[in-house]
Amino acid sequence: MELFNKLGAEIEVRWRDQNYDETVFPEIAASALKEANIPALVSAWEVIEWTMRQTVLPEQKDLPGRFGDPPITIYNSPRFHVDVYFWLEGTTSIHQHAFCGAFQVLMGSSIHSWYEFERQESINVFTEIGNMDLKLCEILSVGDVQMIQSGKKYIHGLFHLEQPSATIVVRTYKSPLHMPQFSYFKPYLAIDPFFEEANTTKKLQCVTALIRAKHPRTDEFITDWLKTADFQTTFQILSTLRDYLRSNEIDQLFNLSAAQNRFDAFIEIVRERHGERANVFPKVFAHLEKQDEIVRQRSYVTEPEHRFFLALLMNVEGRDRIFSLIKARFPAAEPLDKVLDWAFDLAQTRVLGQNVPNALGVNDFDDTDLSILENLLQDKTIDQIQTILETDYGSGKVEDLAERIEKLQKAVILQPLLQNF
Repeated sequence: MELFNKLGAEIEVRWRDQNYDETVFPEIAASALKEANIPALVSAWEVIEWTMRQTVLPEQKDLPGRFGDPPITIYNSPRFHVDVYFWLEGTTSIHQHAFCGAFQVLMGSSIHSWYEFERQESINVFTEIGNMDLKLCEILSVGDVQMIQSGKKYIHGLFHLEQPSATIVVRTYKSPLHMPQFSYFKPYLAIDPFFEEANTTKKLQCVTALIRAKHPRTDEFITDWLKTADFQTTFQILSTLRDYLRSNEIDQLFNLSAAQNRFDAFIEIVRERHGERANVFPKVFAHLEKQDEIVRQRSYVTEPEHRFFLALLMNVEGRDRIFSLIKARFPAAEPLDKVLDWAFDLAQTRVLGQNVPNALGVNDFDDTDLSILENLLQDKTIDQIQTILETDYGSGKVEDLAERIEKLQKAVILQPLLQNF
């Protein structure tokens, strides 16, 4: 790992010459990473091999492994350190940083999304309501380097396309000037995920125990708490409820669970407590539900191109953005043709043991539906689509055109492509 030590020493000298000015550290770190070009010289697995062979490792900066699976610290300096993060899960949350530096892709590739958050209201130091806007989306490959800016200048998310992936990270320690380090929940909410309060933590543990034990007074206890909880704690409660009320896979399989109605009842209690502010919660959880549905569909497929397609739909909204990323990944292909091929393939992929019609999540998807999808993605009007289908299939095949279009629009997987129709 001498290359990492050389990298760290070079950054130390360059930054010291700039009087340890944090405003220039991202550029120094990014330039040093590009010059060192470690991904061309060292494999990610060599990092694991080195780690396993060491009797004494450098001081590990994220010992519990909160960010990375695992994170491995290779070089320490009094003001910064160099880590390698491995990723076995597909995605990070959308987040900002209370530190600065740069990262470089060591293994795999990622969809990198960069956001702006316009704050509308500050609930408290740890919670904000506002509007999120995606300003950049790109594919990062091995060797690519990104600067990490502190605070809200760099709100981003990464979806790692291969498993595992790995990144080299050069970063400072946390700066009080850029705390808290928010995570963002589309479309409206910013929350400090590191905030902990002992009473809330312990009560949430009790709530999960009550739900898992199916205690008869569970909803009574939750209701009483929601009636007095602050806005930030309410989000924590609702997030916990959502996770546990949806966790009974047998109920979901046979459609016996009333979890959604139960959750909606809690939302009404929250509306009574927090008024208009509470309208944020259903929209945030609806977006999370869409993401989770695509994640579930992605777990049913193994073909790399299909997994790439579903990763795009989970992270990017809007046909033009999605098509541009497909073009970046497959420059010789026509994006529309790729989408139609993928949609057809997923519709033919049956999922055993799950309450879904296929990996596309659309009932009775046939050639007519595929043609309708193609025309929708070409901005054809309903009348134009009607004429095209009558020419291709005859009038008897398209009497249910409106119903078919509605079916496609309601499909969770297709919504990011059809959101402007």
